[in-house]
Amino acid sequence: MTTPISGLLMEAGNLLLVGMGFVFVFLTILIFAVNALKAFCERFPGQEPQAPARASGTKATSTVAADTNVIAAISAAVHAHRNAKNK
Repeated sequence: MTTPISGLLMEAGNLLLVGMGFVFVFLTILIFAVNALKAFCERFPGQEPQAPARASGTKATSTVAADTNVIAAISAAVHAHRNAKNK
């Protein structure tokens, strides 16, 4: 006849083996799935993102002028806000 403690130890050992076996099988399947995904991605690479086309030189000049005007307007607004805040 087994004592109650040895029965509990046997049950704990079974749970340990089942749990570790499950984790081992799961991780093994996960490794194979990651390797399969890697092989798939190497075989069928996606398209590289294309750089946007640059604007012509005349448009770039007007954009720079517009940017300068925007910067000047923002600077004036900040300056006016700071002056109004101090008064």
